[in-house]
Amino acid sequence: MTKADKILICLIMIASIVCLIPLFLSNSQKECVVVQVKNKEVLRLDLNENGTWTVDGTLGNVVIEIKDGKVRVTQENSPQHLCSKQGYVSNANVPIVCLPNETVVQIESDTSEDTVVQ
Repeated sequence: MTKADKILICLIMIASIVCLIPLFLSNSQKECVVVQVKNKEVLRLDLNENGTWTVDGTLGNVVIEIKDGKVRVTQENSPQHLCSKQGYVSNANVPIVCLPNETVVQIESDTSEDTVVQ
């Protein structure tokens, strides 16, 4: 290996590190909660804004709570109350679906990820 080869390898390593820096610095993801009833968007909220909101579902009111960057359905009128039993969701790939109320609560994110491998 000559001196020119060593210099070329060092330059390629420095260039690759410089290209990776923006990936680590741009961690500000804008996430929001979208609530749909009968496939129509009725509410859009910031995920970082704590609070409780109520929307009208097919069978009655659906109470949605956002706390510490997570969202959940706290109260709804359905036969088995499955969507309120689901608990908090913080992942954009996991929606809260309440079929009897025809209500979907989902987190939308700015990132362009299609899949998440665990």
